[in-house]
Amino acid sequence: MKVAVGILLAFVTLAWASCRHEPRQGATLTYELNPPEELQDYYKDLDLRSIGESFYDELAVLTIAKHRNILPYNDRHRYLYKLDRALTPGQENKVILLYTGELADNRAYLSEKNSFQPQLFNTEHVYPQSLITNTAKGDLHHLRVCEIAINSLRGNKKYVQGKGSWQNHAKGFYPGDEWKGDVARMIFYLNLRYNENFSEVGSLDLFLKWNTEDPVSAFEIRRNNEIEQIQGNRNPFIDNPVFSTLIWQGPAAANRWEDAKTQ
Repeated sequence: MKVAVGILLAFVTLAWASCRHEPRQGATLTYELNPPEELQDYYKDLDLRSIGESFYDELAVLTIAKHRNILPYNDRHRYLYKLDRALTPGQENKVILLYTGELADNRAYLSEKNSFQPQLFNTEHVYPQSLITNTAKGDLHHLRVCEIAINSLRGNKKYVQGKGSWQNHAKGFYPGDEWKGDVARMIFYLNLRYNENFSEVGSLDLFLKWNTEDPVSAFEIRRNNEIEQIQGNRNPFIDNPVFSTLIWQGPAAANRWEDAKTQ
């Protein structure tokens, strides 16, 4: 499936409630959207020539329809520590902690029922649990293991701009240079899948910026592939960050499907 898309991103009115931002002027950008072979069946019903609201709606319908296994929140323990395992061969018994990148024994999760000591990490909801009133609480696409103290510091603070490693401010939290793209793509997914509002956790402009500055990692790709096997759906903004540009404009994100090869 190979589609050459000529896109006029000019005065596109994106008026649906989830976005809540003003129309923007843009330039003519051309993308070649050529999904890798292993993703062609998943995206076969998506019109890769559409943009803006119509593309958002099609992508949302697909993402919701593919989400066949809605996990109760307590089921996360069955999957999360394998999903977040280290990439380095021989360290599969360790998990990568969000915001720091540090490794921890996968048995060191916080629980009264866990006899392992010390207990170092718990579950971070990138979109805070206190702001969610739907089944997103158990969605693995935005759940990550995180150092207990850092998770508590972040709480339900909005994400804000920063530089370098993670930073906790009075009015916001910076996830760090190595994690800001991961966070942005997870927030995009929560908006697309559950209509969660950007303004509750930061700003759309900030997430669009982070999506371009911090490219998709091998860790995100592996995680996305494995979550599909569990839930049935994928985070499309990991598959191709340029989807954010097709929907919301902003800075041009990377097109991972240009001359794409099997991942």
